[in-house]
Amino acid sequence: MKNKLLKNISWLFFDKIIRVLGGLFIGIWVARYLGPNDFGILNYSIAYVAMFMLFVKLGLDQIVVREIVKDKESRGEILGTVFLLKLFGGVFAICCVVISFFFIETDLLTRSIVLILSIQFVFQSLDIIDYYYQAQVLSKYVVIARNTAFILSSGLKIFLIINNFPVIFFAAIISFDFLLAALFLVIIYKRKKQDTVEWSYNKRIAKRLLLDSWPLAISIFLITVYTKIDQVMIGNLLDKEQVGIYSVAVKLTESWMFIPIIIINTLMPYFVSLREKDNRKYYERLTQLYSLMFWMGLIVGIAVLFFGEFLIKLLFGEIYIGSYNALVFNIWNGIFISQAIARGIWLINENLQKYRLYNNVIAVVMNISLNLLLIPKLGITGAAITTLFTQGLGTWLIPFLWKPMRESNKAMIRSINPYYLFRAIRTIRYDR
Repeated sequence: MKNKLLKNISWLFFDKIIRVLGGLFIGIWVARYLGPNDFGILNYSIAYVAMFMLFVKLGLDQIVVREIVKDKESRGEILGTVFLLKLFGGVFAICCVVISFFFIETDLLTRSIVLILSIQFVFQSLDIIDYYYQAQVLSKYVVIARNTAFILSSGLKIFLIINNFPVIFFAAIISFDFLLAALFLVIIYKRKKQDTVEWSYNKRIAKRLLLDSWPLAISIFLITVYTKIDQVMIGNLLDKEQVGIYSVAVKLTESWMFIPIIIINTLMPYFVSLREKDNRKYYERLTQLYSLMFWMGLIVGIAVLFFGEFLIKLLFGEIYIGSYNALVFNIWNGIFISQAIARGIWLINENLQKYRLYNNVIAVVMNISLNLLLIPKLGITGAAITTLFTQGLGTWLIPFLWKPMRESNKAMIRSINPYYLFRAIRTIRYDR
């Protein structure tokens, strides 16, 4: 199992290194080419579309992985059921985007870009193939499919830059990337003969999965709100150019988050199995994982504090230097986000997703309120301070309100002790 996990992590790291480094390179080129205003319009539209992702994701990602691991006999029904749920959810999300235009005042260009970006919702229904391979700890097939799509779409973006295409075409390429990835996932799935697992819809499974996932779905939606609403509110309270400058801070912050996500996604099947075999070791390993997440975030935060301004100038140019203060505050979110994602393993295994929902309802209300107060006064720095403050409270303090969460929260705070980090490193090296 350890060898399988390490191979899977290696493939995922390979995937993210290509996508993050390649995406950062292309993203820098796009940002320099478009300038803060058009870059701001594009990122405002991406954040706007993210508000509707609730209907596509449905909170099913990790739950589907859990179900496939636990019930191999029903995997065909699980895959088919979730595919249809996500497909109808995607179509419904696009309809909601169109309806929202009657209530939000914005220009025609921004509306067009938002609509083009929302087409990706339909293609994301085939993410179910990704969940299947996660459950098998065989992410290399997903890596091959998505990297092929990424390389092709990156080449198209370079073509657009060289030939001076307007911003709307860059939005089209983003949706086209999702289409390509979906097609390549299907091709690989069929070539590996997994199509012999017949997909079928099962109403009973659909009901069970949705009952388990709805608190998680709304929770993830709320997380999206307080991680993306700042860009939407900056665009509405300030202007699109400030969105473009702030987006540089967000992109640099997100550029390292692939590391904790890879680790956690790969370890999900391991923790599901470990919980059934050895409950004491299960909680011990969770505390070590929390510690690893904390110390990774701390190291990155310190590095950006000293070198962030130089990094912005080097990569994006002097025109985006105004994003430094926002970056300094944003980067520390990595600690809380990483630990919160890690705790998601425990919440799903214990079927306590509703408490994440309760946490996030409180955090979102605080986030929107503080954004309304601080963005007009402090600009994009106010948005970054708000996100850090609410993320910290939502991860470390608010969970103490709920009794079932308290022990897990204590373990998360206790994991700050470097002893647990050393234990985690030792486990990686020696545990068989």
